[in-house]
Amino acid sequence: CKAASPCLSQTCHKPRSNPFPKSMSAEDTPYAVRLATTPDDLTAAQALRYQVFVHELGGDGPLVDHTQRLERDAFDPFFDHLILVDRRIDPATRAHVIGAYRVLPSDRRAAAGRFYSETEFDLAPLLASGRKLLELGRSCVHADHRGGTAMFHLWNGLAEYVLDRGIEVLFGAASFHGTDIAALSQPLSYLHHHH
Repeated sequence: CKAASPCLSQTCHKPRSNPFPKSMSAEDTPYAVRLATTPDDLTAAQALRYQVFVHELGGDGPLVDHTQRLERDAFDPFFDHLILVDRRIDPATRAHVIGAYRVLPSDRRAAAGRFYSETEFDLAPLLASGRKLLELGRSCVHADHRGGTAMFHLWNGLAEYVLDRGIEVLFGAASFHGTDIAALSQPLSYLHHHH
């Protein structure tokens, strides 16, 4: 691994297989997926989250910093932050992180005191399962990169993280935009009938 692009795994290794379509190689894409390794990486991820969750979707929270435009909470220091970086953007701008996932493996839950989802749901059956869990949250992609390959790269990075750590169950909280039940009837109906 290169120092400027750390591996997702605990140790560097050769990829299992080419995660890119036949028409694309790692050299062809402007994107790099990696774990946030510096305070600047985390700040850039929090800035992206502010843009998506606060500016676009109207969210808020006790630790949201409107002056610096950062969406953060008390769980951030305990999570790994999987980031999608656009290598064409200068990191000094804080705009180089164009995708993010916040992830917490169950073996680090005790340090955080609980999973974030435990503030919303009863996770007793999951916790009692004895399986290796991974909580996912704060997933977002910058508006200019939606609909292309950005999510493909982010999900490939997530898959590598899961495989490298032997994770068995992925879970997390997700939100719907708004509270208009009529507007949300289709996705809510789908969840009701299929989950």
